[in-house]
Amino acid sequence: MVLGVLTLLIVPAASGEEMAGPLWSIAVGGGVTSTAVTTDGGLIVAGTRDTGGVRVFDENGTEVWNYPTGCPVYQVSISGDGRFVAAASDKVRLFDRNGEIISNFDTGFFAYSTALSADGAYLAAGYDDSTVALYTAGGQELWTAELDDDAVSLSLSSDGSYLAAGSKDERLYFFDNRGVPLWSYETGKTVMGVSVSPEGEYVAAGSLDKVIYFFDQDGVLLWHYIVGERVFDVSVSTGGEYVAAAAGTGLLLLDREGNLVWRYDAGNTVQGVAMTPDGRRIALGVGSGAPAVHFLEGIRAPVSVDDPEADLQDAAASRAVADPYLMKAYIMADTGEVPTIAHDFDGVSIAGIVSEEADQKAPVMVRMTVGPEWVAAHGDQEGVVMVAAHPDALDSVPFLVEMIPTSFIGYDPEGRLVFEGRSPYALTAYGIIAAPEEDERGTPGGGLVPLLTGDGMFRLPLPQTPQKSASEG
Repeated sequence: MVLGVLTLLIVPAASGEEMAGPLWSIAVGGGVTSTAVTTDGGLIVAGTRDTGGVRVFDENGTEVWNYPTGCPVYQVSISGDGRFVAAASDKVRLFDRNGEIISNFDTGFFAYSTALSADGAYLAAGYDDSTVALYTAGGQELWTAELDDDAVSLSLSSDGSYLAAGSKDERLYFFDNRGVPLWSYETGKTVMGVSVSPEGEYVAAGSLDKVIYFFDQDGVLLWHYIVGERVFDVSVSTGGEYVAAAAGTGLLLLDREGNLVWRYDAGNTVQGVAMTPDGRRIALGVGSGAPAVHFLEGIRAPVSVDDPEADLQDAAASRAVADPYLMKAYIMADTGEVPTIAHDFDGVSIAGIVSEEADQKAPVMVRMTVGPEWVAAHGDQEGVVMVAAHPDALDSVPFLVEMIPTSFIGYDPEGRLVFEGRSPYALTAYGIIAAPEEDERGTPGGGLVPLLTGDGMFRLPLPQTPQKSASEG
């Protein structure tokens, strides 16, 4: 593993501007150890110590559901759309949005940490036998790594491509989604909090050595901020624009250069912090004295008339989050493998769904958009394939999907590429993936065989019947 390089910028602690009071504050029965928040700030999760429990609140502070674990909850996580909640305790429990347990990840060891990718496709867990594991949300173990001590904090990038782990062995670890350790960095004490920016470009860490660390994806230490108080948790916004940290009795908000923007004093030791990707909402957990969850306004992001491109990006993101037909977590139906998925931050959205017949069960034509950067990085127009979920598998975790005939038809006003695909089903859920490479049998994805024609369209037999994998006999 490659060690992080020497510090480029050391930022001393400063008083900073005092932040106003929270939007709301809810007292809880036990010390809050961890918090998590959805992409839009609509749901807030808190894990508590003592007898232990998971508590979920809406953006107004109303409790949505709670689950008593009977033992401390060390870390919680929530998918970007709020469909899944994970909690690390005597084991890792995965809940649906209603608080029902979907599955348990139980190795026989206590779970000190857990993290969900924003799309809900991946779940990471750290156990008290010093192992870290990555699973699909459906329970398939992808890899396991052994550290020198227990991982007490985990964070995944939005699509699960990168995993950061903070350990009792005083190190920060950074893995890719195959379990390959890309780099590590040694701090002075236990790394209590880690956070990967949604795109995986930046990593923040907070340590009991009273320092906040900020790295780029290659492990280069860009700056560190000397707080002077123990740092229990950190959270990074999109593009690494802001870093929120729970340290001592306060919440600190720093910009990407390590400058203190403002601070908020909770009056008692804070142990959990979670920030929405846009930095506009922050959930803070108070761990002792007067245990509570505080929900604060982060960064006010005014609309700029001089930056129409930013407005268009915000509008696109809003459409993607609100679109009920857009998938964020799915696997290929024939192999169970997780494909390379384009997500809402890649500009993916549903541009339109058209039925050619009055029959509600008739196949439909679907148009989807995706950003030019993602397309260029995945084989250009010929490397893009749309997928449709099996209607009878919409309750699975994650969705099972198959490729459908796809063609590039032009650009939308925001410069995103527009693709059109014919679904063999009526209304279901749809997504975009990078066309799978041919395997040793010469069949992409192990069974679905697209034929790329001169018009740029992938031709597939319709309807498509999933093939059984070898494990299914």
